Amino acid sequence: MQAEIVARLIRAHEQSQKYVSGSELARELDVTRSAVWKHIEAIRQDGVKIAAVSRLGYRLSEPDDVLHAGAVDPSTALIGTTYHYLKEIDSTNLEGRRRAKEGCPNGLVILADKQIQGRARMGRQWFSPAGTGIYFSTVLFPENLPTARAALLVPLTAVAVHSALADMGVQADLKWPNDLLYDGRKLGGILLEISGEADQVRSAVLGVGINVNLMGQDLPEELRDVVISLMEIKNQRMGRRQLLHSMLASLDTFYADFQAGSRDFIEEYRRLCWTLGRSIRFEQEGKIYEGTAETIEDDGGLSVRLQCGKMMTIRSGDVHCL
Repeated sequence: MQAEIVARLIRAHEQSQKYVSGSELARELDVTRSAVWKHIEAIRQDGVKIAAVSRLGYRLSEPDDVLHAGAVDPSTALIGTTYHYLKEIDSTNLEGRRRAKEGCPNGLVILADKQIQGRARMGRQWFSPAGTGIYFSTVLFPENLPTARAALLVPLTAVAVHSALADMGVQADLKWPNDLLYDGRKLGGILLEISGEADQVRSAVLGVGINVNLMGQDLPEELRDVVISLMEIKNQRMGRRQLLHSMLASLDTFYADFQAGSRDFIEEYRRLCWTLGRSIRFEQEGKIYEGTAETIEDDGGLSVRLQCGKMMTIRSGDVHCL
């Protein structure tokens, strides 16, 4: 019922209808006006701002920023066709893993307005306050995906998100293996977690985090020089709903092509990869190496020409540009 009310208010906004009366909502949903009011209050508790005016009705105060179920309809074939909004969660990836074990629909998207234990690679925390970002995970059950090729889902997602950002006029850089940068600062990131057999992926949880309306004063001091948001880039507050639609639609297209056998995204990732051509330092098996990042392999690994002249391909770990 709450999703239907939000969808109706979104439709009213898109049709330039300022208010929808309680009696109109009650009639359309076949409930009492009292029931409508109770649902409106529950939606407000979920963080959606709804204005109410006597004898006029209800309207969304910030329709372009509503991520509640009912407001999000990406018109995709798979990813996001089942969509769950949560006001707050420990981590969308953790929730995705829980739901994968329970047997959720393929392509399920879980989005939270706030993550208490937002997660990044290597156990790090992703700063995820309410109302400032897009934090979602999608649960996938790939067909015939060998474990050795699972890491390809990260550059695939990076290219898909880059495409959505480019549509709104933001040209992000892709830092191997999973960061989206702007002007050398972190705009977003991707986290992949898989489960299955030794040689075959059963399920994959792909997490995406984008800093949208994050202000410098919102950040811990140690992050202020390394993190950036779309609001800082565009110098204005950004609506999150359309960007989410664009990201889900783009990811849906790239993933469908991937399942059909296409690997075109790898060439695009090579073109966009900020790391290539740079001097880097990284650690493998407890040893520190330095060299020049030369190319992205077909399996997503980063090939590096070491200072000694030898080539080494790395498939995980941190890379620090010198």
